[in-house]
Amino acid sequence: MNCPHHIQWIVPVTQGLHQCLQCTEVVTKKDVTPKFEDLGPEIQKRWDAHEAAAKPPAPPPAPAAAPGGPAPGRAGG
Repeated sequence: MNCPHHIQWIVPVTQGLHQCLQCTEVVTKKDVTPKFEDLGPEIQKRWDAHEAAAKPPAPPPAPAAAPGGPAPGRAGG
């Protein structure tokens, strides 16, 4: 039997994922019933916020090379 992953059984878990309590599978927006688009803005906002919170921050920009120093990736001398 296939689990319908009803939205009432879905809970947020670590790393921005969502899990079905009925079958314990990790689910995505396209897996839930009713359709994600039909769930309403409040549920959609909570889902998106949970996913966004798990994304790692952007890495800091690489430091600029010092003037007159060796080219990046090359050893001097």
